[in-house]
Amino acid sequence: MAKSSPRRSSPGASPTGPKRRADSEATRQRILDCAEKLFADAGFHATSVRDIAALAECQFALIGYHFGSKAELLDHVLARRSSVLNDERMARLDRLRDRSKGKPIAIRELVEAFVGTIMERAGQGDAGWSNYTRLIAAIAISAEWSYLTDKHFNQMARQYVAEMKRSLPNVTDERLHQAFFFLLGAMCTVCARPNRVETLSQGRFGSKEVAHMTESLYTFLAAGITAVADEARANKAADMPR
Repeated sequence: MAKSSPRRSSPGASPTGPKRRADSEATRQRILDCAEKLFADAGFHATSVRDIAALAECQFALIGYHFGSKAELLDHVLARRSSVLNDERMARLDRLRDRSKGKPIAIRELVEAFVGTIMERAGQGDAGWSNYTRLIAAIAISAEWSYLTDKHFNQMARQYVAEMKRSLPNVTDERLHQAFFFLLGAMCTVCARPNRVETLSQGRFGSKEVAHMTESLYTFLAAGITAVADEARANKAADMPR
């Protein structure tokens, strides 16, 4: 009696292939969401992998399988949304460059393009972006994670610093980098603790909504960077022989 050949299932007909991949990706995203929230709420060191697994309702070993160590998981958490921010910042900068046709771009416009990318997302009320902005505010001030900020954010930041230098040619590179560093600090603080104005004013002024402070932040940052340029210009004029 001839043996029948085993039936082969086509990849498209497999009930497990596509579904398994979809389930795996859903698990990855859930782990990233939960890690993002816990790292933002409690900090990296106070959060265990078991804490993340419990919140994500997944097996402990799956986190290592998908992401490796806890530090590598943090890297993936940062990468997921930093790519969105960097792509948008580059697109905004390209539009400003196209519109300026080679002329220097106004500092206010550069501030709005760079800072607005994250401010707009922080003000949407989306829990994921809220967690992310709080997390990067903590990461940004920690020397321990400076390699991650360099990896995920500094290349794009340098593009904006270079454009600001074209707009403010009298400012030394050192002073301009200091000014941009101040910009980053203010941006991260507003995103991480928008209710500080409310507590500082003892409830007289509402500030829990990031969007409520966006225009004031843009004005403050643009004026501060411009003031650095004005001071540099005045110092240069004072040093000129009369």
